[in-house]
Amino acid sequence: MKSFRLHVVIRVVLAVSFGLAAYYFGMLTPFWLMSAWMVLFFVVTIVSLIRYVEKSDRELSGFLMAIRQNDFTNTYPAARSRSNQLHRAFNVITAEFIKLRSEKESNFHFLKTVVEHSGVPLMAYTVDDEEVTLVNQSVKTLFGIPYFTKLGSLQRADPTLVETIRSLRTGDKVLVKVKINGEMMYLSIVTRELILQGRRNKVIAFHNINTELDQKEVESWQKLIRVMTHEIKNSVIPISTLAEVINDMLKGSGEGSFALGDLSPEDQDDLIVSIRTIEKRSKGLVKFVASYGDLARVPRPELQRVDLCEVVREVVRLQEKPLRKAGITLKTNFPKGALTLSLDGEMIQQVVINLVKNAAEALKDANTPNGQIQLVIAKYASEVVVQVADNGPGIEEEILDQIFIPFFTTKKEGSGIGLSYSKQIMRAHNGNLRVKSTGAGAVFELSFWVI
Repeated sequence: MKSFRLHVVIRVVLAVSFGLAAYYFGMLTPFWLMSAWMVLFFVVTIVSLIRYVEKSDRELSGFLMAIRQNDFTNTYPAARSRSNQLHRAFNVITAEFIKLRSEKESNFHFLKTVVEHSGVPLMAYTVDDEEVTLVNQSVKTLFGIPYFTKLGSLQRADPTLVETIRSLRTGDKVLVKVKINGEMMYLSIVTRELILQGRRNKVIAFHNINTELDQKEVESWQKLIRVMTHEIKNSVIPISTLAEVINDMLKGSGEGSFALGDLSPEDQDDLIVSIRTIEKRSKGLVKFVASYGDLARVPRPELQRVDLCEVVREVVRLQEKPLRKAGITLKTNFPKGALTLSLDGEMIQQVVINLVKNAAEALKDANTPNGQIQLVIAKYASEVVVQVADNGPGIEEEILDQIFIPFFTTKKEGSGIGLSYSKQIMRAHNGNLRVKSTGAGAVFELSFWVI
């Protein structure tokens, strides 16, 4: 910088000197030729000054253009340059850009390697022209397609899969059934949307959940069979035992049959009680089978745009008075304004009523003082949640994962299909019914995906 100032000052001084000399020789002396030479030197000095000053601008402009074109091959000799400090700055910036580009390329290759060797099938494509920009080996193996250029390439695996992916919005998670190479698969598909260089891109993750579904199916059947076996035994064993007793009463041991009139009044009373018990148990077994049929025929919801808050408020209006008579307080916490979702209002009311009644029975059975049920509706980024919470004893941990199993119940008069039926209704709405218990009450959550 000092060298730059010195060169500028020298040129300014020379320009001024040549100007004064030209004036002196031209105006005050007869040596006009000398004045002409001074004018020429003045012009040359001024041009030299301008070029020297603009040299830094030209170098800076060239440096910035090189950066714009990602050209970092230029070097600037600082040792012999008149602009040592500027050139040193250029070289430092160039070195930093080279370092950053190297790190960027390393990170890109690292991420590309991770994606390529990931066990989760991943692909990305641009939304405008559906050009595939990223696809790993797991996707190619899953669908049996060696090359991907466009999203439409997936039609070779399953014609409906492309339309499903096109309809997905960012954050959506869907379960689809596809047939690939003659094999039926269940795929969980998750999508995310990114804006890169002004272009919309979608990243799609596929997950083959056949193994998980098979395992869950086996577990569900095992749990269901245990519950059904227990229920059937409870009805069939007393029927069998009482039938044997009646048979022994009416049939002698080797002496032939007895007439009913030969039985003592006490034996006749026992016979009547036994027959009534058999009748009651038989009807209970028939009711059990009928309940199973009802559970297997969940009606299809008639979806309409409905205010969820108003649906739950109707439940409050129906249940508030009976709960007050039972000494239970019903509290609510709803968001302001309407919360419109696509659902079957009557079916959702049925679910909420069932949960409120279950909570009330839990509070009553536990003799909970100051019993309280709270209805809360909360909206999050991707879902809307309706909570039904009570301050009762909660649910024991060992049965927490069994309460949604058909016919499982801890109530003496319960059928064991209420919660299972409610969960199926929520699944028919592409939602879910969850439960959690901390020992200070139970919380049931109805979750709806926001579309």
